[in-house]
Amino acid sequence: MGALIAVGAKVVLAGALGFGLRRSGFVTERFAQDLGRLLMQVITPFAVVVAASRPYSRELAAAVGTTSAMLAGYFVVCVLLVVLLARALPLDRDTRRAFINLVIFPNMTFIGMPIIQELYGQNGLLCAVAGNLVFNLAFFTVGEHNMAPGRKFSLVRVFKSPVVVACVLAVALYFAPWSLPAELNGALGMIGAAMAPLAMMIVGFGLADSAPADLIRNPYGYVINFLRLLIWPVALLAAGRWLGLDPLGVNVAAVLCGLPCGTMTVVLAAQHRTAYQFSAQTVVQSNVLMFASLPLVFWLVQLWA
Repeated sequence: MGALIAVGAKVVLAGALGFGLRRSGFVTERFAQDLGRLLMQVITPFAVVVAASRPYSRELAAAVGTTSAMLAGYFVVCVLLVVLLARALPLDRDTRRAFINLVIFPNMTFIGMPIIQELYGQNGLLCAVAGNLVFNLAFFTVGEHNMAPGRKFSLVRVFKSPVVVACVLAVALYFAPWSLPAELNGALGMIGAAMAPLAMMIVGFGLADSAPADLIRNPYGYVINFLRLLIWPVALLAAGRWLGLDPLGVNVAAVLCGLPCGTMTVVLAAQHRTAYQFSAQTVVQSNVLMFASLPLVFWLVQLWA
């Protein structure tokens, strides 16, 4: 429990620091954007590749497989349930599409992998890397088609992301009969260690730029975030325990599914003019509520361990 409290404190303090720096004007909007690109295109890929520098073991391979299988099952079941729920609610067509994506897809890369690394170290991060591949394939097929009907799936578009390329490389390296030189691995690890604190600070930057009204005047956002932040992680945790699956793989999958709404939905909403304001407001609300919900998810993971 002490370790979970320590991780929760790091998440809150780093987010609060980012919030304060942005509100005080010390960090400009341009700097925040550039730092976000640095995190996604350089620091996170380095951290992902370093995660592969683990000795191969059947136990860790089982955990990686468990996380991947649970997330694949989650997406299939979640899509069916959420589509039915969205049709039952009095939403217009564009808002319904955004609602579906926001409920289904968590912020697995930007927030998820840093948190998993803090909670479970490199072994957990490798599980999250495999889960991220599942997430990206689901998002750039089902998720993208939902927000932009008629747009054809492009495998090239999926692999334009440095994080996706790093995920594939990390999984390949883990199962390869050789590993990176220790000197190179140490250098990459030093850079990748900045992933978690920077991610939380950038979340704080974003919250500082948001109006308080965005968090309150969004009733369907509360529905989305109740499912996104509490129901999904509890359901995955209970299912994994009931099925007797690998504990590390189950824990990683559950925490990943208890993350805030993915920001890529906002990007697609802006590109295709599909309920952009609703999407942006819900993501802001989700990031604020995360600071209350994640400690609860951490506690449940520890309680059911």
